[in-house]
Amino acid sequence: MTVKIIIVDDHQLFIDGIKSILAKEIDIEVIAEANNGLEVLQLLANEMQPNIIITDIRMPIMDGISLTRNLVKDYPNIKILALSMYDQTSDVIEMLDVGAKGYVTKNVEKKELVSAIHTLIKGDYFFSKNLSQDIKEWFNKEQINNSTTLTKREKEILNLLVNGRTSLQMAKQLKLSKYTIDTHRKNIHKKLGIKTNAGLVKFALQNL
Repeated sequence: MTVKIIIVDDHQLFIDGIKSILAKEIDIEVIAEANNGLEVLQLLANEMQPNIIITDIRMPIMDGISLTRNLVKDYPNIKILALSMYDQTSDVIEMLDVGAKGYVTKNVEKKELVSAIHTLIKGDYFFSKNLSQDIKEWFNKEQINNSTTLTKREKEILNLLVNGRTSLQMAKQLKLSKYTIDTHRKNIHKKLGIKTNAGLVKFALQNL
């Protein structure tokens, strides 16, 4: 499998540096670049399908936090890897809070960046070795809290399931692809540890 990447940053030199790091990796391909979050959403609207988006946090027009919030809602199958300088701990925590799956610093070395990409593709989190203690503490708390916490979109889909909607019907109603709906449904099953649709309906009636 070739991992398809979009790099997002408002500094072209940084984009070029990341592309140079990844150029010799046979299983990684940079398929596009963008200078802000809005440009990424436009690329995705034109049916570009990356596996991972590597994004800066602070950018003009649409920053990495707003971009991540949009991606988690409408493209949950895409993994988001955040980049930050050392003094942006609060921004990194906010990125992770809205759905980013990893964080590396802007002076990242090739080995660490490649490892981050492979880790995210496996479905795990990745954090830079220079991770601050504040972020470690936040992550440990969130791992406990998030095991049963559904996003707004996941709750919406769960309610539609209770009302007997199929994935195709949900996709039409929410103006999303069936693949996106199915991804959300898999995430709901995983988060709640419930294997059957009947179990999900029971959970929703008791908790939502």
